[in-house]
Amino acid sequence: MFVLHGKAEELRRGLTRRDCLRVGLGGGLSLLGSSLLPAGEGPRGFGHAKSCIFIYLFGGPSHIDIWDMKPAAPPEIRGEFKPIDTNVPGLRITEHLPRLARMADQYTLIRSMTHGDNSHGSAGHTIMTGFRPRALGEVPPNADDYPHYGSVLAKLRPTPHAVAPFVQLPHLISTSTAVVPGQNAGFLGRALDPLRIDRPADGTPTFAPPLLTLPAEVTPGRMDERVRLLEQIETHGQLDRDANAREMATLYRQAFRVMDTPEKAKAFALDRESAKVRERYGMNVFGQSLLLARRLVEAGVRMVTVCWPDRTNPEAFINNGVKDPTPVPQWDTHGNKVGKTPNFPTLRECLPALDLAASALLEDLTARGLLEQTLVVCTGEFGRSPRINGDAGRDHYGNVFSTMLAGGGIRGGQVYGSSDKEGAFPTDRPVSPGDFAATLYHCMGVPLDAEISNRLGKPQRICTGEVIGPLL
Repeated sequence: MFVLHGKAEELRRGLTRRDCLRVGLGGGLSLLGSSLLPAGEGPRGFGHAKSCIFIYLFGGPSHIDIWDMKPAAPPEIRGEFKPIDTNVPGLRITEHLPRLARMADQYTLIRSMTHGDNSHGSAGHTIMTGFRPRALGEVPPNADDYPHYGSVLAKLRPTPHAVAPFVQLPHLISTSTAVVPGQNAGFLGRALDPLRIDRPADGTPTFAPPLLTLPAEVTPGRMDERVRLLEQIETHGQLDRDANAREMATLYRQAFRVMDTPEKAKAFALDRESAKVRERYGMNVFGQSLLLARRLVEAGVRMVTVCWPDRTNPEAFINNGVKDPTPVPQWDTHGNKVGKTPNFPTLRECLPALDLAASALLEDLTARGLLEQTLVVCTGEFGRSPRINGDAGRDHYGNVFSTMLAGGGIRGGQVYGSSDKEGAFPTDRPVSPGDFAATLYHCMGVPLDAEISNRLGKPQRICTGEVIGPLL
């Protein structure tokens, strides 16, 4: 993965001669009926989206307390929150998303997402790639993982003039046992990993624009020499001897491209936005991440993944009395003993920030004429158990959960699918991660019969699902 940490000083120093030699020589509410469009059929909605902003609420947000409420269920299921009306007759969502309730005509809810996997790691891989990984559970990434949607788009719909084809911010998501697989390019190789922008180390909500200036000791002439050295190594075929070397050279070229084109790098400069706009998104890491995502799609980035920020408070690291190196995600609302995440108090903290930032994004994209060409996705890897547990929380639940889609050819003001009276299982039009992937690729203009090759050179279909036609 190509990572930019804060000011990215290491990248500014560029590629030394020793690095080059090492690389070169080493190794109204419409409750939707009908359903799916077979691969290759139906031009409706195909290619409407030029970019995608993928909002990933890592940890697993509670569908039953947010998008798919059950006010008639018993108290131990329906919980403490009440539904409110939206601007679409008959569509109700949680009381803690009032701004999004007023713009429900702009998005669609899928209330029947399902895969049955209750592990952050493998479920995360599934929702970010459309494929189950070869091993289930809290498994680490490996070179044979399926690639993230952004990496596939970078391969099949490259953006040579953008600052990067695929960006992830504000961090690399992990559990207490492993980095979550599916965030990178997998078997497509590191050259198609995302450009990752990490949250500012000082905790401020301002991301440092990367690569705008060189350190004092690296003059423009020295940088030009380094670029020429890499070009010479490539010309003489040195990089062809090693796949890792070729991938590293690609990453260096990406960095050089940003440094050679300061106007592109300025897409990362949030200080170019007015105080009013920044405050509308929320002066916090998540809000500013969504604002940065809007700036990046304006600059031609094909896919921007925005993950919910890591928690930094001390109790977030306490898991059943044991201190973990990785905090419990905020949306992982198990209860008091696991990262101090009682379901309802925790949701009262994070839902207002989601409401403020996500509504600002939709409003901003609409005002700039970008929503129709920008697919916005908001999802977690799974939902939460319908029944409240004995520790004031809800547990992992992959049998049914909800996803929000907007823009990019998606018709707003709709609900697709439904769950049963307890929010436990789909009762109508279940949607698999494969169907979700097919719909995303369709909106992004990628034919479903497109193929990519794994590390052994074997062709692989980009997805196995079918387009959800009524959403388009």
